[in-house]
Amino acid sequence: MPHYPNPFDFVPFPSAPILRTEEQFDALGEKLSGYLELEIKALTPVHVVGRVEGGAAEHQSFFFRQGDKPCIPASSIRGCLRAFTEALTAGWVSQATPKYPKEYRGRHVGFKTFETDVPKQSRRRRTSPPAVDPAFNPGASPGELDVASYLFGTVVEGKQAEHEEQSHKSKVLVEDAYLPLEAITFDKVWWAPDIGGRAFMGGAKPSASNWWYFEPAEVWKRNLSDKNGCPMLDRFGRKQRVAEFIGDHFRGRKFYYHQDPAACVRMYHPDSKFWTYSVKKPFHPVQLESMLQDTVTQPFRLYLDRIPRPLFLLLLRVLLLQPGATMRHKLGYAKAYGYGSIEFALKSARLRTVSFGIPKTLKPWKLVVGSWNEAALAKSELTDLIDRNALAWLARILGWPHEGIIFLYPRYKAQEFQQVVRYGQFSQKLTEQGMTARSPMMVTSQEARAVAEALWDLKRPIEFQLYQEKAEGWDIIERRSP
Repeated sequence: MPHYPNPFDFVPFPSAPILRTEEQFDALGEKLSGYLELEIKALTPVHVVGRVEGGAAEHQSFFFRQGDKPCIPASSIRGCLRAFTEALTAGWVSQATPKYPKEYRGRHVGFKTFETDVPKQSRRRRTSPPAVDPAFNPGASPGELDVASYLFGTVVEGKQAEHEEQSHKSKVLVEDAYLPLEAITFDKVWWAPDIGGRAFMGGAKPSASNWWYFEPAEVWKRNLSDKNGCPMLDRFGRKQRVAEFIGDHFRGRKFYYHQDPAACVRMYHPDSKFWTYSVKKPFHPVQLESMLQDTVTQPFRLYLDRIPRPLFLLLLRVLLLQPGATMRHKLGYAKAYGYGSIEFALKSARLRTVSFGIPKTLKPWKLVVGSWNEAALAKSELTDLIDRNALAWLARILGWPHEGIIFLYPRYKAQEFQQVVRYGQFSQKLTEQGMTARSPMMVTSQEARAVAEALWDLKRPIEFQLYQEKAEGWDIIERRSP
């Protein structure tokens, strides 16, 4: 039977980041200063978390406010634009949890984001390589910056001298985007699923003990043990062993697909019979005070400070994604369920060119947003600053319109996340496909796909990309282009 695609996907990392010195960026062309006046339109309901109230059975999450005025804070707008820019221009990974340690007596393999991880206490020691190439660690290349850090600024931790040398002031200052009160409301239609006061699913819990977030690396034969660490035995007194799928490197930068939130969350409701809940972890909806679809924020500004013309043209493309193009941004909470799809609308621009001497006064500018094709990028002098493969993946993931596709997390049930692959089953399935099981079994990406194909009827969510490509609607997603 077909299944729904997972709600997030990855923009793969290139072989190396695109870096320049500040002087090289400055020399790209004539500089522009001034401001852009913008509005944000909600394409689906948008929720930015303010305060949460309610009991165990039902929570209410209120929209973020400054004082008593609802607004999308500048930090959310900035984060949205920066994440897209970092992916598009092969930038550093500015937002990353430094490490995920292996829990004592836990089965998951620990790792560090930018460093080799040698576990101090583990029943099975494994030295894990960095989950992300250290070249993508901000400040890894002294004296150089990525495009996003040049535009949005960066603060690099470290020794004081290095800190001062590597830190860079932002050239783009963002205002909060305030909403008229009539643009937000509580509606029973707009909610997100939760269980018993803890994160339900899709949280930042990647583990190197799977091929979901990670590129495949090897397969282990692991003994099952009880909570006391004692081996678990089958009815014949033999140790129970399972296949554990170990990864080395993050697949890429995570972005969420657009979809209809009402259709999506309906599938998570117990009445749908599609998703089931245990007595210990009952279903609890979280009501979301949302910015309503098709409503618009009040105008707000992006202030620009001496941005070279090519990077100004890049910023325009990132902001507006070309009118009529097939990409749209997402921000806020519950993006996995379809919330937070937005577009920026340019209302006016007042700019001046900055050169030697006294700068000219601000004046209205008529701006034309260029396309993403090779000729237009070359004309804007952006060819060497854009990762074309990343652009193709951004277009697939952030494709708009969403064409009625529903995106859901794999369920915790047989054939999906709940399924344990016994090592005997693993060995038998591989033998049937003419492959030989061994432990540890080192695998390439091609071999990992063959392993996941062999185990498909037993467990589907093993190899992430295979799961996505076999999902309903993937043919539509794959055809999307900038």
